[in-house]
Amino acid sequence: IVLPRYKAVIFVHGCFWHGHEGCSRATAPATRTEFWSAKIEGNRERDMRNIAALEELGYRCLVIWQCEMRDIELLMRRMTTFLGKE
Repeated sequence: IVLPRYKAVIFVHGCFWHGHEGCSRATAPATRTEFWSAKIEGNRERDMRNIAALEELGYRCLVIWQCEMRDIELLMRRMTTFLGKE
């Protein structure tokens, strides 16, 4: 989600695909472990590069995790704090 008015970007990351540490949804599959480990690590490295590039352009970035989407109060608090509305 790009919010040009706030010079902000909000990413919504899937816990499995982006390797959310400590999250039960990010459990590695039992098969093809090398493939999945490399795939998820590559996603994480790309995420860091993309965030760094956006920050270089003056954007602020927030990552919302899939597991956080269930708690609407937490989600709204994080977003309003991030956007400076609290």
